[in-house]
Amino acid sequence: MGASKSRDIDTSITSEGGERVRIKYAVAYVQGSPVITEDDHAAPPDAGRTMEDGDHTMEDAHAIVPDLDDTTSFFGVYDGHGGHEVALLCAKLFHIELKHHPNYQNDLVIAIRSVFSRMDEVLQQSNEWREFVDPTAKSNFLQRVICPIANPWYRKRETPYMPPQNTGSSASVVVIRGNWIIVGNVGDSHCVASRNHQAIQLSTDHKPRHPYERVRIENAGGNIDIDQQVVKEAGQRGMFATSRAIGDFEFKQNKTLPPEEQIVICNPDIHDMEITNDVEFLVIASQGIWESMTCQGVVDYVHEELEHVTNPRVICERLVRFAQAVTDLDLTAILIQFKHEVPAPVPAPAPAAEESEEASDGQEIKPAASNEQQQPPFAPNG
Repeated sequence: MGASKSRDIDTSITSEGGERVRIKYAVAYVQGSPVITEDDHAAPPDAGRTMEDGDHTMEDAHAIVPDLDDTTSFFGVYDGHGGHEVALLCAKLFHIELKHHPNYQNDLVIAIRSVFSRMDEVLQQSNEWREFVDPTAKSNFLQRVICPIANPWYRKRETPYMPPQNTGSSASVVVIRGNWIIVGNVGDSHCVASRNHQAIQLSTDHKPRHPYERVRIENAGGNIDIDQQVVKEAGQRGMFATSRAIGDFEFKQNKTLPPEEQIVICNPDIHDMEITNDVEFLVIASQGIWESMTCQGVVDYVHEELEHVTNPRVICERLVRFAQAVTDLDLTAILIQFKHEVPAPVPAPAPAAEESEEASDGQEIKPAASNEQQQPPFAPNG
């Protein structure tokens, strides 16, 4: 599969897996180098710390909910940048909001698209989302209780809430219902399917260099530096290399434009695909995997492993370890295998009708309509 860089590799890869009537699934993940921080896993051991603490925190996050309901499975990979909190919020909340969306049962495309925007809404409302991510992150006890008692003249200064300015997350979510796969993504976490050993990319790579992304960025007052990274002002050092993300409100402040026309947006591309008998598996992974391997390379690697291994958890671990040899980024990979001898439990949803802006030749992917639905106030326990 090609030569690897010569360097020491941390082999402390974490994995888990399971099986249902129609699928087998597994996830494996590992933290990258403390020098480069591009990805957050759903529950790292140091989840309470932030990048400001001076420690590198795993910035990949994932969610695996094989029984979101009796007929629906959910899988998501969230690739954080600037910190792990936004990725963790998505891993904990995205599928909950999806299940409670009014269109969840009758139009998953609309529901998925709306929940991407919903994540930004939650981040903008108040600090409540931080307590949902980390229940121990309450306001400082000394400041709230001890100081007023010890000093009756003490007055707490109310600081207006500011959503995360330079912290955000890419996202690639997969919903499987009946004989259909629906994939929504922003940023550079991706999903690829294998059909007859051929890679079918089911997500869009949102990079500033793409013409339709560049036009929006420049129209909103942003710039793209020589390294093809998004910046607010010409001459600034590049901020990040994706043009769509959840969070990152430093790039969503043009008050004359709607959210979908800001420098950085959270509008997903949505693709769907029928699960026919020649569709063998899906791989959803964070940017570190795709920096190390092509889509077809990942598909070929998994097929090679399947000739000798039946446990998807082992295959995921080996895939992550292989990629780890050529990148310093955090790594997360989810593998979903289909068992075709079992009939689908429900009929297929209505497929999307339009063509994607970014569909590559021969990818056979379809995007969805962009109707938005109004969401209730943030209530993670509701």
